[in-house]
Amino acid sequence: MISYYIDMEGIIILGKIIINDISTMEKKSLDISLIEEDKLDLTFFNIDEEEGNETLKALKQSYVTTNYKEETILNLQKALNSSSDDTSKELKLESYKNYNEALNLANKGYITTSTQLIEKALELNPKDTEILNLRGLLKLLKCDFSKAFESFYTAMCYGNNELSRKYVDILSSEEFKIFLGRYNHSIRFINEDLNQESIHILNNIIDEDPYLIEPYVILALIYDKMGDIKKKEHYLDKLKKVDKDNKLFEEKKEYEQPKNKKSKRKMHIIPYVLLGILLIGSILYYINNKNKIDNLNDELNKKNDELNKTTDELNTIDKQLNETSEELEATNQKLEETNKSLEEYKNQGPIVISEENAYKEALSLKANKDYDNAIKYFKYVVDNGKHKNYISESIYQVALLSEKTKNYDQAIKYYKKYLNTYTKGDQYYDDAFYQLGMLYYNLGDLPNAKNTFYGMISEVPDSMYNNSTVKEILSK
Repeated sequence: MISYYIDMEGIIILGKIIINDISTMEKKSLDISLIEEDKLDLTFFNIDEEEGNETLKALKQSYVTTNYKEETILNLQKALNSSSDDTSKELKLESYKNYNEALNLANKGYITTSTQLIEKALELNPKDTEILNLRGLLKLLKCDFSKAFESFYTAMCYGNNELSRKYVDILSSEEFKIFLGRYNHSIRFINEDLNQESIHILNNIIDEDPYLIEPYVILALIYDKMGDIKKKEHYLDKLKKVDKDNKLFEEKKEYEQPKNKKSKRKMHIIPYVLLGILLIGSILYYINNKNKIDNLNDELNKKNDELNKTTDELNTIDKQLNETSEELEATNQKLEETNKSLEEYKNQGPIVISEENAYKEALSLKANKDYDNAIKYFKYVVDNGKHKNYISESIYQVALLSEKTKNYDQAIKYYKKYLNTYTKGDQYYDDAFYQLGMLYYNLGDLPNAKNTFYGMISEVPDSMYNNSTVKEILSK
């Protein structure tokens, strides 16, 4: 039972628990005589049992994780098969120093530097469960879920300790899988240029769990991309409260100008100094004038050399430009031939290509923002496809791109087509509900917007889209 990290509404709250667990971790003794030799019992670990772990399946589908399963198993196998299982006391002592410093900095809010130090500690002492657990906690705060799971799972295999098992259970829970789905939705929306939708989800996550670091980083980057400097600074200020040394903060080095120290001279030597300066000045005046003339001549010679060199460079550039122009002309000619062939192909009748190629062409056109032609190819897949994954994706994309091109009737038609064709188990089911409801609302059709959102609440009551925006619209 892991209900101690879930609030009354069933929302997972990780950050507060992580911060508390870090604060209760104890520093390691730096007395080398107290350091014990490695005597780990690894019989607890069984690779075959890991295959059925639900967390591994959930994280494998994540946009924000990579081959966590293979990495975890590979790391553990290397440790098990290592010819040298023992870590020297000297290396352990060095790892303990890094661990203690990482723990100290983490408690002060310097999570980035703390994470770097714990990585050094782990490299020196890879089987220490306390180091693995602290690394897992820091990676969770950074929203690096795959590395966090790897650390806790490895620590559990080495020591089967209470803290690592607790977080393996948390990351295996249904509640965390729901949270991870919402987090991944925010990343997917960014990839689809739906910044406002991503912002909405990330703000909800921050409201629920203000200690997680990455949502602030992503929001600052989104607003930077959008050119909203005020909002960017707002989230950078919030980020500084949870990770004071995050890489987003540029270090400003202030250099103090050295102060000129004036030598104290006695008053009676000033006349002699002035006389000496006048004498030296008169001598230097002649030398200076002569040097100026010589320098001017040298400068003129240099300028002539540079001018000749520049002329040669210009000739070379001109030659390269001529060659480039010829290549461009050849390319343009090929492009004209290709366009001509395409026009002839279009005039021959409808698209006749494979379902997969049509889908890939549609994605390519969408990436190039050629939405009208992308819609044609997606429609071709919808009308002629045989595989559900291509057809369902294409229906949703036609709706989405039609909305982008302000063909709202067609967008409504295809959102409804998706909802009437598929069920809540399909990828874009609640997305289609939400997009259709918001489209109705933005078009001023409040009754249809409310009907759509009521349908969403009925069909997918646990959807992340059942948020404050939807509740506000339904209350009107």
